[in-house]
Amino acid sequence: MNFALFAIALPLLAAALLGLLGAPRQGAVANAVASLALFGLTLAVFWGHSEGLVAVDPLAALFGTVTGFVGLTAALVNVGYVSTDVARMPARRWRLYHALFQIVLGASLLGLYANNVGLLWAAMEGGTIAMTLAVSLYRTPTGLEAAWKYFILGGVGIGLALFGTMLVYLAAQPALGPGFAAMSFTALSTHAAHMDGALLTLAFLFILFGYGTKAALVPLHGWLPDAYAEGPAPLTTALSGLLINVALLAILRFRHLMVANAAAGGSAMPPGPFLLSLGLASLFLAAFSFSRRRDARRFFGFSSIEQSGISAFAFGIGGPTAIFGGLLHMLLHTLLKSGLFLALIRAAGLRGSVTPGNYGFSHLRGLLRANKYIGWLLAGCIFALSGLPPSGLFVSEFIIISQTIQKNPYMSMPLGLGLLLCAVAILRNIGPLLFASSPHEKLKPAGRGAWLVVAHLALVFLLAFAMPTPLVHMLSQEAEALR
Repeated sequence: MNFALFAIALPLLAAALLGLLGAPRQGAVANAVASLALFGLTLAVFWGHSEGLVAVDPLAALFGTVTGFVGLTAALVNVGYVSTDVARMPARRWRLYHALFQIVLGASLLGLYANNVGLLWAAMEGGTIAMTLAVSLYRTPTGLEAAWKYFILGGVGIGLALFGTMLVYLAAQPALGPGFAAMSFTALSTHAAHMDGALLTLAFLFILFGYGTKAALVPLHGWLPDAYAEGPAPLTTALSGLLINVALLAILRFRHLMVANAAAGGSAMPPGPFLLSLGLASLFLAAFSFSRRRDARRFFGFSSIEQSGISAFAFGIGGPTAIFGGLLHMLLHTLLKSGLFLALIRAAGLRGSVTPGNYGFSHLRGLLRANKYIGWLLAGCIFALSGLPPSGLFVSEFIIISQTIQKNPYMSMPLGLGLLLCAVAILRNIGPLLFASSPHEKLKPAGRGAWLVVAHLALVFLLAFAMPTPLVHMLSQEAEALR
């Protein structure tokens, strides 16, 4: 049975139904039920059969399950979020919010499961439109500004990706001729050696900058911090990272076509220098941007730029082990960053409001003394995000650095310096706030949603230090196939 099709269809059907439910809390509960069913379907994809336009390989199935898990935890936190902030928007806008929540999940899964370059592009376009509407839901001046920035930069990126997609189709004509075969990732990978290498190189440049926009790689990264900071937090922060994964995996798959063509004697250029350049640029931009941020969600938006840059750098180094490290880094970062934002939502809820204005650095001051449970959870997430041992991200970064030393030692120095600068900036800016004196205000109880943060943190450390053997084999095989 093709469970992948059901997994794609369920959130889109749920979005239509959620748009009809009247009460905001009723919609939030229905949203959580739909997300639970979706998580079950993403697990079933591992044992299903798929072919044609939707043909799921193990890598897509793995990240699809991560998408379902993040969607479920965000939807559960969303129930309390809506109850706390119900007065901020009219009921019809809450209905739109719940529908957009499911549309983002559906677009992410479609992008992961698509075995067609055109269908991948359509999924990214759908996700872009949904996130644009989500960012502007509160209708504040800063929210509308962020939505326009997202729409303009996202539109530029998706336009570049469309042109690159058309060039890939043209590059495949000598090998596959006209028709759907020339748009299938499976067929393209099999016949990459016979594609037009020069045209494929040009296509990759457009795709790299197009989907690189969605992955928040420099230079078209400017939408992400503003998009994170505005709009309802469970949607704009916890779920937007899922679209980043889709974009990075798309870049990795197109990179594989370039490498396969060059290895077979084709005229395609090595993609490594392009990916290394954008990866390092993203890493250093984030490192020097942390100190000027005073909004927590915007601050951690720059952290997402950093993490995308690290994965892109790993793909630029190339080879099975470096790609394994890059994929593991994406996996760990998705789980960790989603957990961190869920912790931020809980921290904001302690003060009785989860609106964008309650995510400033001042609202984190003294959190460890005021509420040890949420404070230590947030501190654990922030320390893990720094990448210092024994953080989960340390494992993936160690793999990437060691491969860099072996394959391109001259790039290891800027990589190590960039990682160190980012780690110091994160700990220097956030650490003193958490350990500051307790605020005079009385905080509300932590509530029941904090255990979801624990689940995210537990998975991060499990996957880093005790990864199940089947998962290691799966990631290794996929990294070998995409080397």
